[in-house]
Amino acid sequence: MGLPRINIAFPGGAYGHYMKWILYSLLIDEPLIAPWVGSTSHGKDYISDYAKNAELFDPYMCILAQGVADSPYQVTIAHPGSPTNDPSFLEGIEQISTLVDCVLIPYFDHSTYLLGVHNYLYKMPLSLTGALEYVDREDLKRGWGVDTTGDLTTIPRWILREHHSMNIFDSWESQCAWFAPNHLKILNCKFVFISNLFYNFLPTIEQIRQFLDVKWIRDPRDLLDFHRTNVKQQKYKYQDIFALQILNSITDGTNFKWNASDITLYTEAFVQRALQQQGIMLKCNGLNDFPTSTDKLIEVFA
Repeated sequence: MGLPRINIAFPGGAYGHYMKWILYSLLIDEPLIAPWVGSTSHGKDYISDYAKNAELFDPYMCILAQGVADSPYQVTIAHPGSPTNDPSFLEGIEQISTLVDCVLIPYFDHSTYLLGVHNYLYKMPLSLTGALEYVDREDLKRGWGVDTTGDLTTIPRWILREHHSMNIFDSWESQCAWFAPNHLKILNCKFVFISNLFYNFLPTIEQIRQFLDVKWIRDPRDLLDFHRTNVKQQKYKYQDIFALQILNSITDGTNFKWNASDITLYTEAFVQRALQQQGIMLKCNGLNDFPTSTDKLIEVFA
């Protein structure tokens, strides 16, 4: 088919499987089949025997750059870097870029930061329990004097929020080399920001086509119903908006109200962290119920 060798290199939760499905649907002349597995695009049934036997689309995930090097397929996906950051995310992409013709990098931008954090915590196959899986029990014991020998879900919410505000975001940023586009400039690598993929779909797909220098076998408009379904089922897509509204209303001196169910514990932790970075501490000891308006939030400023 004359396809270039393409790798989709992405941090966990950044819709790399969805990007593979998009490319498959626009490059392989087969019936359109949705890739959904729950709210993820991890399905493999849409990849035909033809695409497998012709070594066009790898149905599986490559392990680091070596997996890309060993794969016979034209289109592969991989998580660059490793859980120990050796090699790092950026080093992994650099290695992959020497093995293929084009690297597409689905990546969260500043307006989808919290979406990225939540996806990493909840959509990765080995992280279904969320942030609690990553909590250092000894750190909790030293910092807050809690008994960590049992179920972490029994720990008071205010302790978890405070702990997450100090740890989760730094950990996530390290894992995905935040903000990678500022540090990586390689000609055969293209970042695809999630906000553009979600909300500027057709122009973004055309930019990808031009970057890959390929011809689509169908009009990308044929994918729009599938795309709307995918965006609709993204549970955490509004967390960035709520966090920004809360922080802006504090700065502007206006009162913004929300429901307790509108934001997650991790978004509460993000707000607490953002306030800390402005020199504002919360009276968080015992604050299990996070305020639901900025006026109430200001009342618990230390």
